[in-house]
Amino acid sequence: MAYQDRRSFLLYQLYGQIMILTLAVLNTYYPQYLTYTFLAFIAISFILSFSKMRTQLKGPSLEQLKEIRGSRKIYEEEGPEILRLLSSDAQLAQEMKPLTRSVLLSFLAIFFTLAWYYLYFNFAGSLTTNASISGPTKFMIFLVGYEVPYVLMAMVSIGQNRASKSFVQIPRSYILFESGLVGQGISVKFPADNYEVKLDLRRKFVELNSKNEKKPMRVRLYSTKPNELYDLIKKHGF
Repeated sequence: MAYQDRRSFLLYQLYGQIMILTLAVLNTYYPQYLTYTFLAFIAISFILSFSKMRTQLKGPSLEQLKEIRGSRKIYEEEGPEILRLLSSDAQLAQEMKPLTRSVLLSFLAIFFTLAWYYLYFNFAGSLTTNASISGPTKFMIFLVGYEVPYVLMAMVSIGQNRASKSFVQIPRSYILFESGLVGQGISVKFPADNYEVKLDLRRKFVELNSKNEKKPMRVRLYSTKPNELYDLIKKHGF
């Protein structure tokens, strides 16, 4: 899963490296606990991933929603109509291919990580029982065991982060108020001067594109009346 910004990416990498160094040291001097440190690594990795996912999927604040919903409703599009429009947009499947590849790569990386740890640490555990191998060498063996899949996951995250700039959010239902837009998992408060608005009559949608390069966001609103929706957004949002 992609990171929201460079700072969060660096922080997660720092936490990861501290964890890896700690576990490699423990494995070097207490190899009998190899199974437990492996389980600890998996558990901590999932906790970090879950924390990252919660941050990324964090929805709009209750205060913002209350303020927007407190104004007059001027347009609404419901789920069945949006699904019908989605199914008739032949170009959408092509646009979603990068997202599909990104999800597939994530699953492959997880599968590789689990297979790597099982195979490599069985080999490392038997190898490091040799009394002729020095402490620093054992440490490097365990360090490589943790670093290889971790670097792979970091590379996948970087790729997702770059690809996420082109991902589009498509709410399955939404309501336009005079003070903003509220949809499934998204909200945009007016005035929306930090967005660009685009109308596509052929594919029947209005798209809001964030001008913030650090936190890119594309919100696509499929509509049975795209002209009307576009005019309302331009009138109340800009």
